[in-house]
Amino acid sequence: MTSQREGRRQRGVQVGDVLDLTSAVTVVGLLALIYEGRYGVPRILLALAFTFFVPGRVIVSNWPRLARWSEAAAAMVFSLAVLALLATASLWAHAWRPMAILVIEAWLSLAGLGVGMMRRHERWPRAPVR
Repeated sequence: MTSQREGRRQRGVQVGDVLDLTSAVTVVGLLALIYEGRYGVPRILLALAFTFFVPGRVIVSNWPRLARWSEAAAAMVFSLAVLALLATASLWAHAWRPMAILVIEAWLSLAGLGVGMMRRHERWPRAPVR
């Protein structure tokens, strides 16, 4: 029984790593195209992949109980919800700067993915237990 549980956990870690690394590659590619000032289909596709998946993947990666439902579906729902909320708030605050917001979201997502991977592999320091 313990070996089955450990096997499922190991597969979950592998799936999480693949999704996190794919998300990180998407963010790095998007940032590279933005900083180079390139436009076109690759940038549009990376921006769509980022919008539909990456911020939500950061949430799921750092909140493992959500991954029980679905690693990909939960990430997509949270990603769209968070980005829609942020866009709405920035419009209401009269601070609508889409490229600046996208770059900030991308850097924060990259940091969040790193934290999530470290937590999953138990390399993140935990608070002392009293």
